[in-house]
Amino acid sequence: MMETDPFVLGVIAWGSLAIFLVGALAGTLLLERAYRLALTVFAIATVGGFTFSFLSGFSVGRFTALLPLVVTAFAVTRDRDQRLQLFAQAAAVGIYVLLAWIIPEQVGYWGIQLELPLCLVAYAAAMIKPPPGVVAARGSRRST
Repeated sequence: MMETDPFVLGVIAWGSLAIFLVGALAGTLLLERAYRLALTVFAIATVGGFTFSFLSGFSVGRFTALLPLVVTAFAVTRDRDQRLQLFAQAAAVGIYVLLAWIIPEQVGYWGIQLELPLCLVAYAAAMIKPPPGVVAARGSRRST
């Protein structure tokens, strides 16, 4: 069996964290101008965040797995009803607590293999049905 060099794993892990942090910031800045591009950037950032959580494992992985869920909830509910935003954030925290702390033995890896597809489905749904005020074809905001 071939072993992976710890240095390479470190580069991948820290690179994934950098992708998550830069992507979350860039996505936030792009939301006003290019909605679909912003969601794409957020989706890439989310994959980076979960990759970091998986690779960082038992040290901080269980704790950092919450961040991509919260970012996803923010991104897909931005400019939507505030009750939906609150529900999405609460659901993100609830899913995290359930999978990472209540039933981690049943799902393994703090539920990342369930959380990542759930986040990607949320991004796809937000792209298909953008919030009011977003021009779907061009992805930019309408002027009011």
